[in-house]
Amino acid sequence: MKNYVKTILVLALFFIGLGGGLLHYRVHSIFKHGYAWVPFISAMFSVVILPVMFLFKKTFNWAYILNGFTVIIGVITMVHFSIEKSPILPDIFMLIAKLYVGRAIFCVEVMHMENEPFKPTLLQFIRYPHMGFFYLHFILLSLVYFLGNLLWR
Repeated sequence: MKNYVKTILVLALFFIGLGGGLLHYRVHSIFKHGYAWVPFISAMFSVVILPVMFLFKKTFNWAYILNGFTVIIGVITMVHFSIEKSPILPDIFMLIAKLYVGRAIFCVEVMHMENEPFKPTLLQFIRYPHMGFFYLHFILLSLVYFLGNLLWR
């Protein structure tokens, strides 16, 4: 059952990445905008490479980290685009869903189901592999992005 659930979640990750890539192409065609190449390559990475990485034990942790950081960077830059150009909140929410599907895959593969849930301390919560690790990096990278945008205009 564990392998079945993991396969279903990896397929969900694939389809979320594919849908996000197609939505991104609709908003920013790589043939019209030169800056659209980086998100296009990131979307193709999320569609082709990340789901395969989640299937193998050797690359599993890397897939979890890369999935989280592609979501963080994507959300930060898409929020900036939403503020500057046009609102794309549904796209941002779909990208956030990708983070939680990656977390679900991680929990199915690594965590042992127990009657009592593990309650980490604050220091444990912000360390890998807990979600606080990604929340903290989201806050810090957002701050760096904001300051960079503010200071280097």
